[in-house]
Amino acid sequence: LEGGGGGGQSGGAAGCLLLCDLQQRAVDETRRRLEALPSSGLLELDFRCGDHAPVLEGLAAGSADLVVFNLGYLPGGDKSIVTTAEGTVRAMSAAEAAVAPGGCVSVALYPGHEEGSREAEAVLEHAARLPQGGWSVLSSQWINQRSKRSGSPAPSLLLLQRMH
Repeated sequence: LEGGGGGGQSGGAAGCLLLCDLQQRAVDETRRRLEALPSSGLLELDFRCGDHAPVLEGLAAGSADLVVFNLGYLPGGDKSIVTTAEGTVRAMSAAEAAVAPGGCVSVALYPGHEEGSREAEAVLEHAARLPQGGWSVLSSQWINQRSKRSGSPAPSLLLLQRMH
């Protein structure tokens, strides 16, 4: 389940954690786990099921400190419900607009299935085009690891930091 943390305050909370996933099962399980934890009341939780792009496009510019993407499909879930290259690049553009200076976007890429491979390529191409003066971009990948089942590349991590 992905979350975008923002600096917006409401209801006495110091901040808001917005969690969004394509599968209701992921949203429900995350809600159950988080609501079982002790609450300080300092963080407002907002759970949503649906496409990431419209959710992120609804955030004010500079309102998020961190946006986290965990792409692919829900392990043990419906593997026909996956994030897509086009949708993720659109969501990343919205996340980049929402992130405040000094804030970050984190993207876990899973190229182990057909759409995941296309998605990883599109996301990395998108990130490579971000202006050097405005963004610091790091891509990290295990280069000696492959899936034992499929031989596909291991997951990788992409980190984007808005410089100003």
